[in-house]
Amino acid sequence: MTTLMGGNTTFQKRARGSTRTAFSPSEALGEVVALQRDRWILWLPPALIVGAALWLLAPIDPPWWLGLAVFVPSAAAAIGLAIWPSETADGWDVRLRTVLAALFALLAFAGLGAGAAQLRTSLVAQAPFEGREDPFATEGWVIANDANENGPRLRLLVRSIEGVSEPPRYVRFSVVEAGMLTPGRAARCYGVLGPPAAAMAPGGYDFARRAFFERLGETGFAYGRCRPIALEPPPSWFDRQRLTLAAMRSDLSAVIQEAAPGRGGAIAAALVTGDRSSIDEATNIALRDSGLGHLLSVSGIHMGVVGGLVFAMVLWTLSLIPPIALRFPVKKIAAIVALIVLAAYLVISGSSVPALRSFVMACVAFGAILLDRPAISMRGLALAALIVTLLFPEAVLEPGYQMSFAATMALVALFEMMKRAPHEPALPTPGPLIGALQSSARGIGGVLLISLVAGIATDPFAIYHFQRFSIYSLPANLITAPIMSFLVAPAAAAAAILAPFGLADPALEFMASALDMIAAVGATFGERPEAVRALPRPPDLAFVLCVVALLWASLWRGALRWIGAPILAASILLYAVAPRPVAAFDSDLRAIFAKDSDGDWMLINEARRSTYARDRLAAMLGVAPAQLERLAPPETCTDDFCTWDFDGQRFVYARTEAALTSLCEEGIIILSRARSPAGAPCAAGQLIDASDLAKHGGGFIYLEDGALRIERAWPSGVRRAWTPRTPATDQE
Repeated sequence: MTTLMGGNTTFQKRARGSTRTAFSPSEALGEVVALQRDRWILWLPPALIVGAALWLLAPIDPPWWLGLAVFVPSAAAAIGLAIWPSETADGWDVRLRTVLAALFALLAFAGLGAGAAQLRTSLVAQAPFEGREDPFATEGWVIANDANENGPRLRLLVRSIEGVSEPPRYVRFSVVEAGMLTPGRAARCYGVLGPPAAAMAPGGYDFARRAFFERLGETGFAYGRCRPIALEPPPSWFDRQRLTLAAMRSDLSAVIQEAAPGRGGAIAAALVTGDRSSIDEATNIALRDSGLGHLLSVSGIHMGVVGGLVFAMVLWTLSLIPPIALRFPVKKIAAIVALIVLAAYLVISGSSVPALRSFVMACVAFGAILLDRPAISMRGLALAALIVTLLFPEAVLEPGYQMSFAATMALVALFEMMKRAPHEPALPTPGPLIGALQSSARGIGGVLLISLVAGIATDPFAIYHFQRFSIYSLPANLITAPIMSFLVAPAAAAAAILAPFGLADPALEFMASALDMIAAVGATFGERPEAVRALPRPPDLAFVLCVVALLWASLWRGALRWIGAPILAASILLYAVAPRPVAAFDSDLRAIFAKDSDGDWMLINEARRSTYARDRLAAMLGVAPAQLERLAPPETCTDDFCTWDFDGQRFVYARTEAALTSLCEEGIIILSRARSPAGAPCAAGQLIDASDLAKHGGGFIYLEDGALRIERAWPSGVRRAWTPRTPATDQE
């Protein structure tokens, strides 16, 4: 080695003519494996998630002891192998035991996840309530207004249902107008209730499962308005506090909208209290199509902005007071204050499951600061996923859970890759001008890179669950992120500080103006005809491989990450070659999509008011919203029936029982909401009538090499506590 001295800096460089060490595959492999020494534990939360997901997706209820039977022996084997004494610190036997211990630990956590799902299911289970076709009276207290584009939907904490001895805990009525029935008030509704709607087509969103874990037993519609009545408070202390908080949130929402009326005020109320009922449909659609829909629900981004802002303000303020800064751990004090503020925000915003999940993640991050550990680390994220999954195992199948953890995991992996190694020398300090330019470039580049990485990490989940891709999501989020962080959040903090003195109106007006800017950005991008690209739903195996590739690239270190690339390529290949249906229908035949002889889509739309079934089926088939509005029914449609052909196969949609009876011919496929006459068997190749729809729901029809295959939403062998018992009366 030759040493060159220059000023006060010593540079070492290899002398010319020196030789490098020959490449050794075994040494290179050893270095790669050594990098993963502390990463094996990060795979335990994914194993827990897999166990919970497998239990929830099982066709029938697994035995109650299954999770325990897997967890106990596997955990014992993992611990036993880990503490087994060894004469040498290294060797093939030690490595073998280490690998076996890791595998048994993964199996144990999978069993733990299954056990958590079993326990959670048992805790929320309630007596089944079969809906009736005739209307009846229901009394209870309004706990929330789950408004959608079709109008208000009142969620009631049930006191009594006419003729029912064991009513469900919650029911939901769609009403024409909520009137004075704000959360916290007692109400009497007269209407029809039925079980929550299950998936309308194979792979569709299962609202019935979500309703089961929310203890929402029935949904339906009310005749006329629900009437306010006088009721004694609920006997349970917990229920009384929930109603009090719901009333406080409703009053706070009204105060915010009174101080800042209009679109911005409605969005401000949604961000603070979680009440989205006042946001108009056009704003909802524009924000969703521009990729900004996540801003309307209290979730990770809001918890992060609020917690980070409070932490920075308290830390900055205390650091300016020398007696406090020199004597007390101001960073830990700021973390405690941020946790207290986040807990209050969680209560005020309604304590939804996404908000609870984000709060747990924030607790882990600030808890790491209290323990003098890195706040941003993959282990902290793994701990947050572990806690959230144990508390809410049903959330592992929800898009919000998957997308939030995927985005955070990808960003933490990016942070680890860009972090300077401890042995690397620090760069020289630049001058003021160069330093300012470098800081600005790093800030802009960081925002661009974070948005890009988070978008790439969440896009597979958006395509799988929603079958949509927002073309302008990246620029829209880049524009709105600084508005949220530097305008909306400080204005909200100022309003909270000034509210006790009655001086919050100017801050709320400023906050609403900033949110109105965000809504304008959403409208600018979301209202463009090409804003949303519809993509067909990927096969389950392709989605699983994509998730494995993301986990592999994020959780491992070094060159081992690149094994995720062929896994991702296999996922894309499976998606590209997956068979596509030639016809699709929902469980009520409100929308039937069919391909003509040229391979173009046709639409038979029987919906009278709601377009939910039509829109969701179109998305699953990859039909863009702009294209959907131009679809026409088959040219052969009459008032009684429609017929069409594809690849030599005849299809028939019969609107009446008479048409169903007259069109029964051998080899054709008949769809009908009518019921096949008893004693007159139909000779059709496939008959899907009212009875069949009630049992198996919607479906996709495939023609593969001339062979017919029909995939149904509710297969015969599936029977869980949340699977449909009778046709549903309401759609999510």
